[in-house]
Amino acid sequence: MNSLVIRNASLQNLEQLRQIEEKAWSTPGENVCANPEKIKQRILTYPIGTSVAFCEKQPIGSQYAFKMQWDGNIESLKSWDFHTKEGWINQAHDPSGGTGFLVGVGVVPEFRGIRFEQGIIDNQKKYKASQMLIAFTLKNLFADQVRRVIGCARVPFYHQKSQLSIGDYCALRLPDGRLFDPVLRFHEFMGAQIVKPIKYAMEDQESLNAGCWVVYKYPFKG
Repeated sequence: MNSLVIRNASLQNLEQLRQIEEKAWSTPGENVCANPEKIKQRILTYPIGTSVAFCEKQPIGSQYAFKMQWDGNIESLKSWDFHTKEGWINQAHDPSGGTGFLVGVGVVPEFRGIRFEQGIIDNQKKYKASQMLIAFTLKNLFADQVRRVIGCARVPFYHQKSQLSIGDYCALRLPDGRLFDPVLRFHEFMGAQIVKPIKYAMEDQESLNAGCWVVYKYPFKG
C-alpha cells in the first residue's frame, strides 16, 4: 500500500529538498532548478509555503509558494521571472499580501503517476504526489488569509506545437476535452482557471520560454 506524508519543511530538510530539486527538474534553464541557497531562503522566508512529501520516509516531492500584493488585474501579470525575482522568494514575499503564488511543484521521476493513500483531501480517493502537494499548499495559503492563489505554469509540450501561437497552444484540447498541455491540464483538474498565456515566462527550453498564468479561487476539493 502506497502512503504519502506531506509536511511543511524546515532547514533540517534542506539536503532532501536539494536532492528532490535536482531529480525533478532536469530541464535546461537558468531558473528551472533552484540552487541550495534559493531553497534555504524559501524555507526561512515563508515556511508555510514550503512543503516536502515522503513515501516510506523517502523524500519524493516538494512545493514552494509565497504571498504577494496583486489587485486581480490579469493584464498586470508579467513573467515568472519578474514576479518571483527569478525564484528568490525572500525578495518577492510580502507577509501582508492577499494573493498566494505557487512557485513550483516537483516530484522525482520514479514516483510520478503513482496514486497514493492520503489524509489531506476530504475524500477516500487516491491522488498523485503532485496533486496532493498542490492541495496541501492551497489549503495552507487560503488558511493564511489569501483571497486567491496564482501561478505562472510551464507549458512543456509547446515545443511539439511550435507552429502555434502561445495563445492557440494554451487553448488546444484533446478529443476528450482535456487540455493538450500536461501542466495546464493538471492545473485545470486541480481547480484553476487558465487566464493568460505569455510569450516569455522564464528560460525554459521545453516551453520555448513561454508560460501561462492560472488562478485558483478556492482550495482543492477533489
